[in-house]
Amino acid sequence: IAYLWLAVEHGFNALISGGTASGKTSTLNALALFIPRESKIVSIEETREINLPHPNWIPGVTRSGFGEVVNDRMVGEIDLFDLMKAALRQRPEYILVGEIRGREAYVLFQAMATGHTTYSTVHADSTKSLIHRLEGEPINIPRIMLQSLDIVCLQTISRVKNKRARRCKQIIEIIDIDPTTKELLTNEVFHWDPIKDKFQYSGKSYILEQIRAKNNMDRSAITAELQRRAKILDWMLENNITQFEDVAISTAQYYENKQEIIAKIETDTHG
Repeated sequence: IAYLWLAVEHGFNALISGGTASGKTSTLNALALFIPRESKIVSIEETREINLPHPNWIPGVTRSGFGEVVNDRMVGEIDLFDLMKAALRQRPEYILVGEIRGREAYVLFQAMATGHTTYSTVHADSTKSLIHRLEGEPINIPRIMLQSLDIVCLQTISRVKNKRARRCKQIIEIIDIDPTTKELLTNEVFHWDPIKDKFQYSGKSYILEQIRAKNNMDRSAITAELQRRAKILDWMLENNITQFEDVAISTAQYYENKQEIIAKIETDTHG
């Protein structure tokens, strides 16, 4: 989660992929809490499921039309595609789309390519099926545009200790496209071990390398930053800070005054 926190803060794009009821929207909601508080956010959904405590958030919802049909559309109908186009005119820093399944996905990838940070969910249970879904009908995204995507989180429903559990089974980085074979080059950063119910880090992250280079940090500095954020997340868990408003307040405090919140956590831990 500390890795995803860094990725969200630095504006990397992500798709959360998985089967029905695998926790895609819950993960999207959780990730959105790490968006810096003052950022301008536009969300686009068919049913209101995204809930953010940010003051500069514009939620958009589709609506069905009424009355007669003109040019294959009901009068007054507003679909995801219309909302997506309208969102780009508002110059948001972050765009959240509840779920992509049609032509609005093309605009979403256009937004990624033009420098907007975008997050969305999609129905697909592996990287391969996700790529097929994005490239096939009715989404039709050219493979060259897929390299605008940075991270894919694959969700799954599993059984842990005889209870149904939702887990993020893999976090995969999309690195580039091989110029000769046109295959997507990917890197698995984390995978979930179902036996131990733990997440394993592969040891290599291109996104952390990019963040490090952009901020002139050495390797020990970025590792320390990840550990600090992991410590804050552990502290939230231990103190039962799980309401989304409280989590957002704690992350905002970290952005405003890192030393103060680290000192507070260390006092709580040792006190």
